[in-house]
Amino acid sequence: MIPSFQNKAHQQEFTELFAKKAVDYVRLMTLVREEMFPTQYYKWENLQGQTVEVIRDITQSLIYDVDSEFKTNHPEYKNDDDELFIPRQSFKESVTEALKEAMKKEKDA
Repeated sequence: MIPSFQNKAHQQEFTELFAKKAVDYVRLMTLVREEMFPTQYYKWENLQGQTVEVIRDITQSLIYDVDSEFKTNHPEYKNDDDELFIPRQSFKESVTEALKEAMKKEKDA
């Protein structure tokens, strides 16, 4: 969520941090893509949307695994949010199932 900035300096700091994180994230996604699809044959613009989603999901899973292992090796980095991880597909499936159940109950009532 983008905060309501108190001043231009905070907005600039936020934007610069976002840009750095975006570069880092795309770099990680590119590492995954290169493992799956050699660069000489596959470029980002040649991949279908579903393929990019799979690369993103694998990247997210790897980030979670690396973060977890890193924090096991360096407990000083752990915090209360570390136990919370919901994979995208599982979350999507859970929400879809919950909506189906709610609609069925409403229909049966």
